[in-house]
Amino acid sequence: MRCSVDGVTVEYSETGTGPVVVFVHGVYVTGEVWSDVVDELAGRFRCIVPTWPLGAHAPVGETADLCAAAAAKRIIHFLEALDLRDVTLVANDTGGGLVLAALGDSTLDLSRIGQLVLTNCDSYEHFPPGPFRHVVTLCRLSERVGAAVLRGLASTRGQKFFLQSVCRTAVTPERQVEIFGAFATDAQTRREAARVTASLDPELTLRASKAIEQFDKPVILVWGTYDKLFPLSHAHRLADAFPRSSLFEVESSSTYVMLDAPARLAEAITHSSSALGDLP
Repeated sequence: MRCSVDGVTVEYSETGTGPVVVFVHGVYVTGEVWSDVVDELAGRFRCIVPTWPLGAHAPVGETADLCAAAAAKRIIHFLEALDLRDVTLVANDTGGGLVLAALGDSTLDLSRIGQLVLTNCDSYEHFPPGPFRHVVTLCRLSERVGAAVLRGLASTRGQKFFLQSVCRTAVTPERQVEIFGAFATDAQTRREAARVTASLDPELTLRASKAIEQFDKPVILVWGTYDKLFPLSHAHRLADAFPRSSLFEVESSSTYVMLDAPARLAEAITHSSSALGDLP
């Protein structure tokens, strides 16, 4: 399926019926990273899984606004375009930072969000996390330099390094093809990925600090404890700031909880919805 949002085509899949769950992934991957979780939720939820234009998407063109601020707006505008209500919004990695940036954007109507489920993700001054800032710097030098750097990350060796950095679960070569999508195969996509990367700025997530403290919807934090990019202290900081938060620690999971512990994440999503009376 496809939907035009703010002048950009967003491809997405939709399965099941019931309470609505929308997923937000991070940079350089497709919505395929959520498929194990969607399988766990089968038959109980209406799962909508976009591949957001964050670097593994089909090319959208030179004039498209792919900056992080626009990406944050696009998440909320996507909910509006599909007329989705009482949405459980599930986000990971860069996607979590974008959701927080959306909370801090006073121009957006957040009423369609029923609750948030955040796994290991960017927040506050960690957008992007420390080790990734060098890539951002290179992408800001020029799109050409950035695309060259990302070409290395998109190689077979680069993909292996990436996955080892964010998950502890072995990923088959066939699955890698689905997860990395056009990031691995399309030079134009990588140039657009460089534009996305260059725009990552902690100012966007820091400006959300007050909005986080005022957000009155339930927030479930599902955090892998074996993560050097987003350590557990980041989760505790968010849990302390959100007025209605619960924290679930996932032992032996890294950044990609959806690959390391999909059943545990699905359980948390179910919990968040049942707490609002959506499930029997």
